[in-house]
Amino acid sequence: MNKIQRIFIMFILWFLIPIKVYSHTVEEIWTRQIDSLDFSTIDKTVTSIKSQKENPYLHEFNFKDTVIKIIKGEADFSLTNIIKAIIIMIFKEMPAYFALIGKLIVISMLCAFLSNLAESFKSKSTSSVGFYVCYIVLIILLLQSFKIAMRVSETTIENMVLIIQSSLPMLLTLMIASGAVTSGTVFEPFIIFALQIVGVFIKKVLLPLIFFTAVLGIINSLTNKNFLKKMLEFFCQGIDWIIKGIAILFIGLMSLSGLTAPVLDGVINKAAKTAVGVVPVVGESLTGAVDIVMNCSLLIKNAVGVGVIILISIYCLLPLIKILLFLIVYKLTAALIEPISDKRIVNCISDTGDVCIKLFTAILTSSLIFIVAITILIGVGTMTSLR
Repeated sequence: MNKIQRIFIMFILWFLIPIKVYSHTVEEIWTRQIDSLDFSTIDKTVTSIKSQKENPYLHEFNFKDTVIKIIKGEADFSLTNIIKAIIIMIFKEMPAYFALIGKLIVISMLCAFLSNLAESFKSKSTSSVGFYVCYIVLIILLLQSFKIAMRVSETTIENMVLIIQSSLPMLLTLMIASGAVTSGTVFEPFIIFALQIVGVFIKKVLLPLIFFTAVLGIINSLTNKNFLKKMLEFFCQGIDWIIKGIAILFIGLMSLSGLTAPVLDGVINKAAKTAVGVVPVVGESLTGAVDIVMNCSLLIKNAVGVGVIILISIYCLLPLIKILLFLIVYKLTAALIEPISDKRIVNCISDTGDVCIKLFTAILTSSLIFIVAITILIGVGTMTSLR
C-alpha cells in the first residue's frame, strides 16, 4: 500500500467518524440579538421621566426586562391588576381634590350668604361688591387648578414624544433586520417629522387654545346675559375638529405610507431567499438560517413595540386620571352648590368642567395616536415577514 492509498483511506475514515454538531436554539439567537441592541437611549428617557417624580409607578420599570418578559410570555397584564392599580392611583390623589372641592364650596356658600345678606338690607351695590369679591377669589382658584391640569398635559405630551423618539431607532433597526428594509427607510423620516409637528402643534396651539376657552367661559359667566355664548361654542367645536383632524391625518398618512412598502419588501425578501437557495449543497440550510434570524428579529421588534405601548400606557394613565379628577371636581361642585349659590358661579364652575373635558380628550387622543403609530409599525414588519 503506497503513501497515496494510505492517505486516501485515512481521509475516508475521517469522514466516517461521527461528530456531534450543535445548532443554536431560537432562545440563544434572540438573546444574543437583544444583548447586541443599544437600550441606552430609551433607558435615559425613562430615567429622565422617573426623575420628574410625577409617576411613582415607573420607578421599578425596566424596558429591557419588560421586552424579555414579553418574548418569554411572562408579562402579567391581567385586568384585575390593572383595575387595582387604577383604584390605588385614584385614592392616592383624592385628598388634594377633596380639599379643592371644599374650597370651592366654601367660597360659593360665602358668596350666596353675602348676596342674601345684602338683598335683605336692599343694598344692590353692597350685593354686587360682595358677589364680585367672591367671584374674583373663585376665578383665581379655578385658574390655579386648571393651570395645574394644563401643566400636567404639557409634560405628558413632551414625554410621550420623547418615548417614541428614543424607541424609534431600535424599532426601525429591527424592522430592517427582519426584512422590512423599504418600510424602515420610508417610515423613519415620516414618523420623526410627523411626531415633531404633532407634539409642537398640540403643545403650542391646541393646549393654549383650550386654556383661552376656559378663560372665555369664566368671563362669559360674569353676567347672566351669556354675551360670549356663541364664541364659546365656536371655540369648543373648533377644538373638537382640531383633535379629530390630527388623529385622522396622522393615522391616515401612516397607513398610506405602509401600503406599498411591505409589498416591495416581500418581493425583495423572496428574491433574496431564492438566490441563497440556489447555492449548491448549503443553499437550503442557508435559507433556513436566514429565516430563523429574520423571524427572531421580528419577534424582538414586536416585543419592543409592545414594550413601548406598555410604557406609554403606564405613563399616561396617571395624568389622565388627574385631569379626569379635576373634571369630576368641577362638575360635582357645580351640582352640589346649584341649590344654594348664584347661577353665575354655578355656570362658571360647570363651564370650566366642560373645557376640562376637551383637555382630557386632547391627551387621550394624543396617547392613542402614538399607540396606533407603534401598532402600525408592528403590523407592517409582520406583514413583510409573512410574505
